[in-house]
Amino acid sequence: MRINYDLHDLRALHELARLGSFNRAADALSITPSALSRRVAKLEAALGGRLVERTTRSMTLTPLGELLLERVRPLLESLEESLQEASRIARGLAGKVTVGCMASVAHSLFSAAVVEFHRSAPDVQVCLRDDAGSRVRSMVLGREVEFGVTTLWEPNSDLVTQPVATDAFMLVLPENHPLARRATLRWDELPGHRVLAFKPTSSTRQEIDPVLHKAGIALPWFNEVDHLSSMMGYLNHGHFIAVLPGLLASQLKGLRAISLVAPRIERELFLARRRDMTLSMPAQMLWDILAAVIARASRHSRNQRKRR
Repeated sequence: MRINYDLHDLRALHELARLGSFNRAADALSITPSALSRRVAKLEAALGGRLVERTTRSMTLTPLGELLLERVRPLLESLEESLQEASRIARGLAGKVTVGCMASVAHSLFSAAVVEFHRSAPDVQVCLRDDAGSRVRSMVLGREVEFGVTTLWEPNSDLVTQPVATDAFMLVLPENHPLARRATLRWDELPGHRVLAFKPTSSTRQEIDPVLHKAGIALPWFNEVDHLSSMMGYLNHGHFIAVLPGLLASQLKGLRAISLVAPRIERELFLARRRDMTLSMPAQMLWDILAAVIARASRHSRNQRKRR
C-alpha cells in the first residue's frame, strides 16, 4: 500500500520536533502555523496514527512520532547536504572538471591555465587526461572527459569545436649545436642530422610526414620514442635534436627553437566538447581560460619568430 505523503510533510515534522513550537517551526519554514498544522495532520492521516500531542502551551512527539523521526532525520539531513553540495558544484564552488589534452599542450600550457582557474574556483579539482590528439577526441566522444584540447581535426556533427591557435613545428636543439645560430632552417637541410622522432602513428608524424612526402623531401627521423616524457629526457641530455610543436618548443628552458620553412608545417588546435552535453559552470570557466592561455602563447611565439 502506497502512503500518500510528500517531503514537505516530513520537513514540517522535523522542524516542529527541532524547535518545539508551531510558531517557531512555521517561521523557519516560511509558512503560517495553521499551514504547518495541516501538514502534520495530513501526515498523521496518511499513516493512520497521531504523531504530535498538542496542548495550548506545548507540543510533544508521540512514541510513533519519535520512531518515525528517528528513521527519517538522517535521510532529511543527508538530502539537505546533497542539495547543498550540488548547489556548490553548480556554482563552481566545489566538484571536479575532467579534461582531455594533447600531451604537448598539457606539458607547456595546461598548468598555467589551472593556476588561473584556481584563483576563481580554488576548491574545484581538475583531472587532466593527457594523450595523443586522436585519443583525446575519442575521450570527448566517449564522454570520458567534459571537453578536450586536440588537433588533427575531422568534421564530426556530434562535436562543438572552437579553434584557438595555429601552431607551427620547430626544430629544438642544444644552444651549443652548430645549427643553433640559424634563424630558420629548411626541411631539406635536416636529413643527415639524425633527428629524434615520435613514432610514425603519433599526431606529430601524421601532420608532418605526408607534407614532406608530397614535397619530395626525405624524412629526417632517426631515433624514435613513444611518449613526450621520453622525448624530453633525450633533449635534456643535451646531445639530441627534435621537431616539436612551436607552443611547446618556445616554453623549453636551456634549448634553442628554430623555425622550419620550405614548407612551413602547422597544426590547428581546437577545444572540443560533445554537442549534446552542456558544460558545467567550472568546466566552461576552464574552457575559456584555456582558450585565452593558448591564444596568448601562440601570439607570443609568433612575435618571437618575427624578432629573429
